[in-house]
This record gives sequence, C-alpha cells and structure tokens, in this order.
Amino acid sequence: MPEPPRDCLLCRPADADRFFGRTRVWSDRIWRLSVVSHGPVVGFAHLEPLRHIPHITDLAGPEADSFGRVLARVTRVLRDVTGAELVYAYVFGERVAHFHVNLAPHHDGDALQGGPAMLRPEAVGAPAADHLATAAAITRRLADAASRQDV
Repeated sequence: MPEPPRDCLLCRPADADRFFGRTRVWSDRIWRLSVVSHGPVVGFAHLEPLRHIPHITDLAGPEADSFGRVLARVTRVLRDVTGAELVYAYVFGERVAHFHVNLAPHHDGDALQGGPAMLRPEAVGAPAADHLATAAAITRRLADAASRQDV
C-alpha cells in the first residue's frame, strides 16, 4: 500500500481536529467520526476512513464493505441525539483529498437549505436527452459489473 501524501490533513487526525475545531466522538479499526464544535449546525460531523483513500471512487476493501452500515449507524445517532428530522450526508472532495462524508443534522427552519439551493441560481438544466443517455449508460455499466461481481 502506498504511503499517504505528506500534506493530507485527514491522515493527521489530531491536526485535523484542531484545524476544523472538532472533537473525535467515535472510531473503530476502519472509520472515525468527529463533531465540529462551532458554526450554525449543531452536530455537524465528518465521517472518514482511517486509511488514506483519496475519493469515494477509490473506496474498496473493508471501507467499502462497511461503509453503508457505518453511515446508517452514525446518521441515526446524530438524528436521535440532535432531535433532527433527517441528516444530510454529502461528499465534496476537492479541498481535502481524503474521502470524508459531511453529516449535517437538519431541523425545519434551521440554517440548512437542501435540494436546489445547492445549485447556483443561474444554473441551467441539462438537456433531458443527456440525463436519459447517462442513466442508460450507468444501467449498462452496473449490469456488466454485476455479471462480473464487481458490484
């Protein structure tokens, strides 16, 4: 396994905790969960693998095998502890190239806006034909992968 990049902040969890102003609240041999202690969203958290994995598209091995179970468990706990209606889970990996999921408990009327508010107001819808062609290509690719048992 290659060494993680020296500049990966999330590979240095104590530094990451200080930088993001967060507290590590749970970990196992594969994952860790840290809760941010400032900002408008109480309970905002980061779920990240201990091992350096650059992006979700690189997820494999024990991290891939356990991701769904761990994500369901920690979001349930965040929802229950904060009294949230739901927990947004989103992945943006451009600033920190170490796979992580941002988890944001949401209450009606709080600071969060889901749905179309995540898009630029001037964004133009892609043509329907592009959406349909992409869906068909994904269907084919996943069917091929299933036949090879890659999914």
